[in-house]
Amino acid sequence: MLAYISGALLNATDLDRSRAMYERLADACRAAGWDAYVPHQHADPVRDAHLSNVDVAERDVDHVMAADALVAYVGEPSLGVGAEVAIALRAGKRVLLLAETDRRVSRFLLGLAELHPDQARVFRYAALDAAALWITEQLREIEAGSRFSG
Repeated sequence: MLAYISGALLNATDLDRSRAMYERLADACRAAGWDAYVPHQHADPVRDAHLSNVDVAERDVDHVMAADALVAYVGEPSLGVGAEVAIALRAGKRVLLLAETDRRVSRFLLGLAELHPDQARVFRYAALDAAALWITEQLREIEAGSRFSG
């Protein structure tokens, strides 16, 4: 099973902190026995600035489509994350949205999750460890074949 880790990169407020958080989310996937695709490991906006926009878009869309689930950090605005969530939902993927309890989250993204209760869940957290545990539990449920109930 493969999870795609989605989160702001190019316009992240603190890119180093964001990279570390996405690595932590990937570790939570691995704790559930899943593999994790972490985009900045393959197309980092600083290290891989030479990649064309088309290269990045094709790579990310291909990996979203290949994934069994998308884990999206939505606590920081990102057009790319919104697109990845929409692509994953349209493709019938499971989508886990997460953000800190005090963050404003796009009503559109939250609405997409509400429109697809059998595919998407939202988790608001105070500590990243709680979010990581939630991801691990959700992925274990998905692998066991349970359906989201909204």
